[in-house]
Amino acid sequence: MKKGSFRSILITTIAVALFATGLIGDQRASAAAAQNVAAGKTATSNATLVNASLLTDGVSNNSNSFTEAGTGKKYIQIDFGASYYLNKVLLWHYYADGRTYKDVVVKLSENAAFSSSTTVFNNDADNSSSQGAGTDAEYAESAAGKTITFNPVKARYLRIYSNGSYTNAYNHYVEAQAWTVDNSYRENNVTFTNPEWVMSPQTNTFIQDVITKMNTFKINYQMIDAGFFDRDNTTGQYDDVNGQPIDGSMSWYSYDELENWVNKSRQYAPDMKLIGVVNGNKSLHVQAVPYTDKNNVLHTPAVSKATMHDNIAAHCAFLVNYYGLDGINLDFEPVSPGTASTDYRQLITKVRTAIGANKHLSIDGNPFSDYMPDNEIAQFGALLDMIVMMDYDTADLSAPAYPANPSTTNATNYKLAIKENTIRISNALPATCAFIPLGPGIYTLTDYHKSYENAQNHSVAVNDAILAGARVAGSGVWWFNESMNNATETQQFTDYWINGTP
Repeated sequence: MKKGSFRSILITTIAVALFATGLIGDQRASAAAAQNVAAGKTATSNATLVNASLLTDGVSNNSNSFTEAGTGKKYIQIDFGASYYLNKVLLWHYYADGRTYKDVVVKLSENAAFSSSTTVFNNDADNSSSQGAGTDAEYAESAAGKTITFNPVKARYLRIYSNGSYTNAYNHYVEAQAWTVDNSYRENNVTFTNPEWVMSPQTNTFIQDVITKMNTFKINYQMIDAGFFDRDNTTGQYDDVNGQPIDGSMSWYSYDELENWVNKSRQYAPDMKLIGVVNGNKSLHVQAVPYTDKNNVLHTPAVSKATMHDNIAAHCAFLVNYYGLDGINLDFEPVSPGTASTDYRQLITKVRTAIGANKHLSIDGNPFSDYMPDNEIAQFGALLDMIVMMDYDTADLSAPAYPANPSTTNATNYKLAIKENTIRISNALPATCAFIPLGPGIYTLTDYHKSYENAQNHSVAVNDAILAGARVAGSGVWWFNESMNNATETQQFTDYWINGTP
């Protein structure tokens, strides 16, 4: 990621990224697609309702099948029976002649008296209904109905006001629907494996245990660490230290057990996507410039940048084709602050061409704008299926805290940084690119990794970002080989992400 990155030492464990599923309202349940919680519910009103059941019977394609709610300023109200997180209301008044209804106000609340509530639509410009002056436009009714979308709101009750139409004084409702947030992203999870798992023999029992625990974390994408370009996995040294050229090649020792790991993973989790993760150094392999490591040893590429990228792309294609992987994840980490990302995008483009358009392609990145500003995130997103943001090792107690710098100093500061960057990245990425804000996990290196960087705080921050409108494809937790056996970490992830509020 940055400063003392674990990726510079391949013998350390590699990560976990996960998506998972969630809490629907106050009810703990597995993640679910959006549902209309108004369906079949009984409506009430401050008017005498005629044919009240037609309001929620699911029939919206017949304008003559409607509930009538008196004349003048009236409302209808629906009790869902429990609280849910909602982000969409659909409404059909009588629409056969395209009439326009007046003073339409849509409100949500957790109490039946609406003593506190959230207004999600209001076109009552002069406040004639005493619900506050609205700024939404009036609209002509149609068979498509009115779709009202908004950031998630927790509510048990829906109330809709109207004041007749410009045709007559009657209030007609063909159908009213209230849709929950689609929580299925909470089961679309990712994990990064320990590279040692494919470098040495593992028993079937061990592999099955790992996959079982991945299922507990609702893993859909298993990122299988396949090694580091131009580094000997037995020693952790760059090839040039051993007399070999830095040319975009990879130690074959990485693959001693890869085929067995892939085959067993397919056996134990047939629907899980298996993605090969390749690691590199941004200076050597992306920009192809000399690199001085933390031991002050200089390493110089032996080939041009174009040749380096060609070699890496060809190797990615080999991994996908020979081992039957579902795609590639490039973990070269973000370029340094202020450095153009053009070289990285050139490499990504070559890898895409090499592995094919139908294979998964993702990268990992640093969530702070100093490393990945909005304009570059948008450009990366246009080339990728997924971007995984490494929301860990943010601590720097010697520097001013976020937002003054891309560093954190305590739990409150960390949650603010993750929330705000999750919103920022969501807004910058195109909808075609999945966004994974990836949480921390149990990790033995503690120079920048602090105890407040945990599954609970990360999940709370991402949940808060989602409530503010952020679009994420899931979440996760790094350091899977330690997290999967840690009861606290597992419980935090389950409680605050899988069963957490959206």
